[in-house]
Amino acid sequence: MLNSKKVNDKLVVYLEGRLDVSVANEVEEDLSKLIDEGGHRHIIINMDKVEYMSSSGFRACIATLRKLNSMEGTLKLCNIRPSVKRIFDVIELTSLFDIFDSEAEALGS
Repeated sequence: MLNSKKVNDKLVVYLEGRLDVSVANEVEEDLSKLIDEGGHRHIIINMDKVEYMSSSGFRACIATLRKLNSMEGTLKLCNIRPSVKRIFDVIELTSLFDIFDSEAEALGS
């Protein structure tokens, strides 16, 4: 299960380590449960401790974004390390997501 905390109407989810094929499906399923069973519609993923992200990790984020968009919810990402942010830039996904430098900025948006 993912570590998370509720702040007003938003849920902050903390990911860590390598978000690759070995864990991406589990992360996607856990996020889906938070939405379906937990009723959370506004999620912020804090990626401060994510060291690496593969295409499977991006797929999990995109699936979560689509699910929330279909429910008029929001997905925001924050604290992305420069090495991971470069991958977002290279595969041109920065425009798809709302990305913030800090958790406080994401919460305030």
